[in-house]
Amino acid sequence: MVISPYESGIIDVEATPKIKRGLTLMCKIMQNIANHLLFTKENHMRGFNDILKANFEAGRRFFTEIASDVDIPDTGNHSLSFINDANVLALHRLLWNNQEKIGDYLSSSRDHKAVGRRPFDKMATLLAYLGPPEHRPLDSQLSMTKIHLLADSRWSSMDMTSTKFEEIMSKHNMHEKDEFKSLKNLHIFYQAGTSRAGNPVFYYIARRYKVGEINGDLLIYHVLLTLKPYYNKPFELAIDFTHTCAENRFRTDFLSKWFVVMPEVVYQNIVFTYIYNCNSWVREYTKFHDRILTPLKGNRKLVFIDHPARLNEYIDLDHQKLPGSTVALEEDLKISNNALKLSHKDTKVTIKVGPNAIQITSAEKSKVLGHQVLLNDVYYASEIEEVCLVDDNQFTLTISNETGPLSFIHNDCDNIVHDIIHIRTRWELSQPDTVTVHTKIRPKDVPGTLLNVALLNLGSSDPSLRSAAYNLLCALTQTFDLKIEGQLLETTGLCIPANNTIFIKSISETLAANEPHLTLEFLEECIQGFGNSNIELKHLCLEYITPWLPNLTRFCRHTDENKRQKVALILDKLITMTIEEVEMYPSIQAKIWGNIGQVADLLDMVLDSFIKRSVTGGLGSIQAEIMADTAVALTSANVQLVSRKVIGRLCRLIDKTCTSPTPTLEQHLMWDDIAILARYLLMLSFNNSLDVASHLPFLFHIVTLLVCTGPLSLRASTHGLVINIIHSLCTCSQLQFSVENTLKVLKMSLAEFSLPKFYQLFGISKVKSAAVSAFRTSFRPGDRSFTMSPPEHEKMPLCSLETIVDALLEIMEACMKDIRNCDWLQQWTDLSKRFAFQYNPALQPRAIIVFGCISKSVTDSEIKQMLKILMKALESFQDLVLIESIVMCLTRLQPMLRADSPIHKFLFWVAISVLQLDEVSLYAAGLSLLEQNLHTLDNIGILENESLERLMMETRDPLQWHFKQLDHAMGLSFKANFNFALVGHLLKGFRHPIQTTVSRTIRVLHHLLAITSKPLGRDKFEVNPQTVPYLAALVSVSEEVRSRCHLKHRTSQYMMTDSPSSDSLSAEMSQTVQNTATPSMTTAPSTVTVATTSNGSIPSTTGISQAHSSSSVSTTASSGSTASVSATPPPTPASPAAPQTPAPPTPTPPATTVATTTAQSQSPPSSSGPVRQKSWELLDQQAMAVAKKATSVPHQIQNAAANVAQSNNPKVWRSLDSESNAGPVVPSRPPLFKTRSSSMPAPGTKKMDSGKSQSRVVRGSVSNENNILLDPEVLTDYPTQVLVLTVLATLVRNTTDENEARILYEYLAEASVVFPKVFPVIHSLMDAKINNVLNLCHDQAILNAVQCIIQNMIACEDASQQQLSYLQSGPASDPLEEYGDPELIQLFRFCSQ
Repeated sequence: MVISPYESGIIDVEATPKIKRGLTLMCKIMQNIANHLLFTKENHMRGFNDILKANFEAGRRFFTEIASDVDIPDTGNHSLSFINDANVLALHRLLWNNQEKIGDYLSSSRDHKAVGRRPFDKMATLLAYLGPPEHRPLDSQLSMTKIHLLADSRWSSMDMTSTKFEEIMSKHNMHEKDEFKSLKNLHIFYQAGTSRAGNPVFYYIARRYKVGEINGDLLIYHVLLTLKPYYNKPFELAIDFTHTCAENRFRTDFLSKWFVVMPEVVYQNIVFTYIYNCNSWVREYTKFHDRILTPLKGNRKLVFIDHPARLNEYIDLDHQKLPGSTVALEEDLKISNNALKLSHKDTKVTIKVGPNAIQITSAEKSKVLGHQVLLNDVYYASEIEEVCLVDDNQFTLTISNETGPLSFIHNDCDNIVHDIIHIRTRWELSQPDTVTVHTKIRPKDVPGTLLNVALLNLGSSDPSLRSAAYNLLCALTQTFDLKIEGQLLETTGLCIPANNTIFIKSISETLAANEPHLTLEFLEECIQGFGNSNIELKHLCLEYITPWLPNLTRFCRHTDENKRQKVALILDKLITMTIEEVEMYPSIQAKIWGNIGQVADLLDMVLDSFIKRSVTGGLGSIQAEIMADTAVALTSANVQLVSRKVIGRLCRLIDKTCTSPTPTLEQHLMWDDIAILARYLLMLSFNNSLDVASHLPFLFHIVTLLVCTGPLSLRASTHGLVINIIHSLCTCSQLQFSVENTLKVLKMSLAEFSLPKFYQLFGISKVKSAAVSAFRTSFRPGDRSFTMSPPEHEKMPLCSLETIVDALLEIMEACMKDIRNCDWLQQWTDLSKRFAFQYNPALQPRAIIVFGCISKSVTDSEIKQMLKILMKALESFQDLVLIESIVMCLTRLQPMLRADSPIHKFLFWVAISVLQLDEVSLYAAGLSLLEQNLHTLDNIGILENESLERLMMETRDPLQWHFKQLDHAMGLSFKANFNFALVGHLLKGFRHPIQTTVSRTIRVLHHLLAITSKPLGRDKFEVNPQTVPYLAALVSVSEEVRSRCHLKHRTSQYMMTDSPSSDSLSAEMSQTVQNTATPSMTTAPSTVTVATTSNGSIPSTTGISQAHSSSSVSTTASSGSTASVSATPPPTPASPAAPQTPAPPTPTPPATTVATTTAQSQSPPSSSGPVRQKSWELLDQQAMAVAKKATSVPHQIQNAAANVAQSNNPKVWRSLDSESNAGPVVPSRPPLFKTRSSSMPAPGTKKMDSGKSQSRVVRGSVSNENNILLDPEVLTDYPTQVLVLTVLATLVRNTTDENEARILYEYLAEASVVFPKVFPVIHSLMDAKINNVLNLCHDQAILNAVQCIIQNMIACEDASQQQLSYLQSGPASDPLEEYGDPELIQLFRFCSQ
């Protein structure tokens, strides 16, 4: 009060400066008297010390008197005072609730002994006498809204009303305060104009209220005073929510005050409240305060205005008084409709770009206070931090007050982004330049500061200033004893030319060498003054800064951490200078960073600073791109050193991802660092700045791990890196290729990598130019196109990586031919091998692929280790990519195993087990492994004299128990019929979505056909029980098989020739089928559907069941004139009265099924007369249940892979995709003699002796004309006949090619003739297909074949009628019951699933 009497209200006129000075000195004297202190530091005050000493005692006595208790006599004349009851109640409640805390505080106080507990005891006694505080009843006239709000308001105890509030504010003359006047001038709330109804309109501009800056009570008082003249009149209110955000909010307690203080008459007389430009923040605010705002929900007085035109309906345009900034938002708009805003819930919006702001208006209405509202978010140009074009249809917008970037999709993104950049740039140009604030100069900074001043001004254009700067430099060297070696002499009248840059630089070099301790301070001052200098002085500054930069290494190695931090700070300032000084950018790159790159000890710290700044800005930001560009200047002075450090740092970062692996590399915490360094590599890759001769293996290793990762720009960067590496190999002076072929390979590779094929492999198929995409200019600092992955981003196919690795390997091997003792390939192999055997879901599959592609030798132990990884992957069966990569790697490595390694045989079963996993990608990989395995086994001569079946069945004997479970799980039995089981797996390949896999399936079948025939010494196309599975599978896709395996009867030989057309034939056949009720059309429960899965996996090849192990065929002679084959009499059917148990529903098997039979299987009965089929009542339910059991497939593969041995001899892997579809050529052999089969009598021969069983004699010679695929003399046993027909039926059921269907139907038509007793078994497989053919097909050959099939089935009319009666008897009947063979019944069941 003494110092500022005017401000304290003591005087009316402000004191003069002299009086204020005197009052200040007087306060100092009084303060020292109170503290018993004399003046020592202030010399001008020492004259008052005598006065201080004279008044020390008096001051002490004064303070003692005012601090002691004084008994004041009761004069009996008390002044009256009035206290509000509400205040008394509040004090009572406060003391009652906190009496314990008061007691604790007094007990712990240091004055406790002097004061004692007496005052507290008196208070506690008084409170006990008064009792707990009472809650004062509320006024019954208050509305329910106020009652609800007052319960939570801290004003409830004060019984506050608008009248009392006004009294309090007016009592303190608040309307006359400057603060209140300033609030009025803000025009937060004002009255202007009238509505169309003639009512006055009030306006509240929400964005003008700033929480924490404006007194809320004053705002309420201002609103009450403004509304007061209109209390008893109807009025209307317009609330402008344009650009309202959190800083304009009402806090919860303040929001409650509005409802408490506002008079009831205001709510009654308000006609409408117009809410203009409601935005997303307002919606969230109303949700948060839903309880307080409940009375307003659905109120009809609320009118939400989503367009100025609608406001015109209520208020005439001339009377609208919204702020000009609000109205201006609707001017000169560029509107883009049908945009999509991406968030947790994508919403359709309209983007409006104006001169000063952009508006995001929702196209779908949202609920606010019970009303459906269109939200309009407004963002001013000053708030736009960055706008980035992700791709042609998507861009992101980063706003300063938003939590994250806003993403939008629109067809015209380019124009929208251009308009936003335009308004942002125009706003930036309108802003005044910022004023640089200089830091205070410390004493130790004086030499460095003055030295910079002297050197800088020596280059001035003013001669007198140059002379003064020279004399300052002389005085500086003398004062601080700087060792300048007598080069300077202070004098007057010295003429210094303007062009003295060389002199200044020489002085700087001398001082830098002699006075290195000035380095930190001098560089700091140079950088500080750089920005304030003109362009000529900036160039001069760079010249004399350069000699000091190597001195920084003194402080990098310093034990003082503060020194190291100062170096880091200087580097950071140099980086900032590089980013901000656009005009000086080339000079800074050459002078500063070119020289720093020569200092080896400084590079680690520089790279740390570069990466730190890049990560701070974000991948793709201006900072990150400039730092990557600056790395080029850093490398130019020391290519080997800088490139080694950058590449080594990136390799270490990639290695660290293995310590905390993530599913993808982009999800790792170190991803930004990795991606930024990858950008550095791109920048350094031109002109051999990466020293490819020394680092090629590391570069290829990095490329294979990073290819096709990250956003589009980074993928293009990886592609550009490869192009630049190849280019550097061609132009590198360190590598002199003597062989012309090497340069030819490199040039061809350059052209090849620029083809669209490789664009697709690198994940940039949609870009026109990879170079343009890699160096796309940012629109604003922090171009998010580098960080935002494209929507179609998916994992890279491993086959694409294989192609890239093969191309890189070709380049490396071509270069290695001209380099002696080159170990590039070994280094690359070691790098990939380390990652291949280390857990890392993001990189391990890639490393495994690379290891398989580039390895030139492999040991059994490495294969074992790979199989162990496969076992672990199969345990979880979650990472299918890892499983696929291992299978592909094994395919590559197998030819390099030593020939006597037992692993070759076990890999056959690994491949078979992979085929059973029912995954599209894994099937292709497993099939490739199987093909390679067969070629390897064939090449090393194992299959020359031993059949594949015997060799492989012996190999799996140690694991027979596990494979038995596997057979049951898959519905296959290799033990029963090896060849048919193998074909069952391969039939799935015909339906694979990739054509390469389909072609490989055909090649594998051809190869298996040749391998199977080789030990027999026969032509591979000769039909026999061993080769017929492969011939049947190939007949529809191989012209060679069809030309060598004929039809005995052509369709035209047993078809009607008078059918007028295919349509009439179809109708006739359909009618015949309905009238005759053949078994094929009546066995509805057994109808087969094509097994497909919802997840896109390969459907099971249903139709081939457990293969039969062996059979003995008995032939007998019938008593008729025609010879026939009779089987052992079937068992007697069960009594019709016997109870029947219906078979449980059979689930669809997980994979292909092949039929099996027992050793006692029998030929189908045949006789000259009609034969009645048995009932289905003898169906063995227990056998069927066993066949349906399934076990875990991956467990079986693990056991197959776990029993592998060791080795060491490499061979060369070669791709089999380019080979011919035909299998290996079998050498010609001498013709064999011919013998007819005894399984079926030839036409015209006599009956054979009844009851005698004769085994079939092997045919000695078979000509091309009589080599029949469906020859009953060759396929003598019933199980083989069934299986062959099942293969054909399965193929015809699943084929979509009309030519293949035509061929298959012709062979099936012949089967219905030569195997009439067998054909009904597989007929149910063809029901749906035959119906489809009859209804839709117009191919005459197919219709003829189908007609033949149906007619042959109708031929045995009595048997068919008998079978029909059994089918109608119940679900337990079975047409195979007649044969009494449970495994054939099992076949039928599998085929019907």
